[in-house]
Amino acid sequence: MSSINFKLNWATTPVSNIFIEEYMTMPNYPVYSLVYIYALKKAIFGDSITNESVAEHFSIMESEVLKIWNYWENAGLLKQESSGDSLVLEFLTPNSKLIKPDLQKIVERPKLKRENKPVYAPAEIERIREKDEQISELLKTAEVLLNKPLNANDISTIVSFYDWLGLPIDVIYVLLSYCARQGKGTRYMEKVAIDWSDKGISDQDAAEDYLNLFLNQYKKIMRYFGINDRSPSEEEQNFMSSWIKKLNMPLDIIKEACNRTIAQTGKASFSYANTVLNNWYNAGVQSLGQIKALDEEHEKKKAGERAKKAHQKPAENNNDYEKRVYDKDYLEEVINRKREE
Repeated sequence: MSSINFKLNWATTPVSNIFIEEYMTMPNYPVYSLVYIYALKKAIFGDSITNESVAEHFSIMESEVLKIWNYWENAGLLKQESSGDSLVLEFLTPNSKLIKPDLQKIVERPKLKRENKPVYAPAEIERIREKDEQISELLKTAEVLLNKPLNANDISTIVSFYDWLGLPIDVIYVLLSYCARQGKGTRYMEKVAIDWSDKGISDQDAAEDYLNLFLNQYKKIMRYFGINDRSPSEEEQNFMSSWIKKLNMPLDIIKEACNRTIAQTGKASFSYANTVLNNWYNAGVQSLGQIKALDEEHEKKKAGERAKKAHQKPAENNNDYEKRVYDKDYLEEVINRKREE
């Protein structure tokens, strides 16, 4: 789209008091409110702008400008409409009743739409590199880590980690270093970046902790199940994360649960192992010795039940007729009567 035009539909002062008091402080990033006021000023004076001109004015990326329009549309302050090659932004009257309780989450963790992955034109990449020193340094480091010149697709993909997925620069450095050690290319990097964004990995410490968890503890647990030829699925990662973080189970206990799972089910059943570990957690288990004590207690209980059954009286024979009891005199009388006949 070559330009953005405006429609103004207000019945209040140019900058509403409701916006100033209630909306303006809602986004985590002040630039969201600044762009809104800047666009409002342009609308009042009948000026046209472009996403590129807004991005240049505030030293942000064009894709960030698109996020800002979407944010205020979700807040009920803007309405976006396409008109030929232009975008029409209609300003709506601010209303306290329209504020959404979860609007903050839109900024902090925008829901990613894979089909909306941005593709950056060479001119935009060049502008980003010139204006943002961090991005420029990041791309230079990526070439060193990957040991190759970056092509246009590589550059667009790495920039998208910061712009589209919202990963901080220091997290992207950790990601690049990890993927480079694994000998992986940008397609694999993108999968990892999406996963980290979905998991909310927002700083270098969190990224390194996750790698430690994934590379060390997750892989060990997979080996306990005899799985050595693939990475864990998302569901399996959720199970293992729960055992380590929520239940705080040591690896030797998790290994014991995996061994018992395979012995009982004949396969690597994460759901069965999860039941075992949760039962131990509820019993206060934190060591193999406690598991042994539970096993012994269980065996004693079973032995007691077997002994109790063994000493029970055999059930009476339930026949359809009533048993008869005959005395000696009666039998002799019957025999004599038969002889006389």
